[in-house]
Amino acid sequence: MTRPRVAAFAGVLALSFMGAAVAQPSPGGPALSHPEAFERAFATSSYTFDACGDPLAGRLFRRALGERFAHCPFTIEAQSRFQQRIRIQQEKARRMITEMVEAHGGLPMHLDGMAMTCHEQQANADYRRLRERLDQYARGDLPAEAVIGAPCDAPEITP
Repeated sequence: MTRPRVAAFAGVLALSFMGAAVAQPSPGGPALSHPEAFERAFATSSYTFDACGDPLAGRLFRRALGERFAHCPFTIEAQSRFQQRIRIQQEKARRMITEMVEAHGGLPMHLDGMAMTCHEQQANADYRRLRERLDQYARGDLPAEAVIGAPCDAPEITP
């Protein structure tokens, strides 16, 4: 990935969440204040998809994640925190991808901390099913909730 492609990647990350309307807590209903699962899923997606050479899946996952988040009744403070954290994560992911490309002359085939190579991961049946759901989401055939099936208050959301 060249520097212009890395810069484009960072720009796409930023666009993946722009314009998403966020649900307001319903009067009398529970307001959620802990968006950490969404924050971790956003961060993990850069590693799972983009660093393994599938930035389209990463963009689609983050777009679905943002849409799912927008339909959850988070407090104004939690919404603000989430937006701030994803901006920080976007910059961190941009630096990470740039450093990988510079260190390896391109994206590595095996990422530190992963049990499988990127090729093995992408050939995995679970990944292929997720990738198909992402493609269906991109075509408008599936809602974000079908891609990100976890409830708003889930302790963990994984790609």
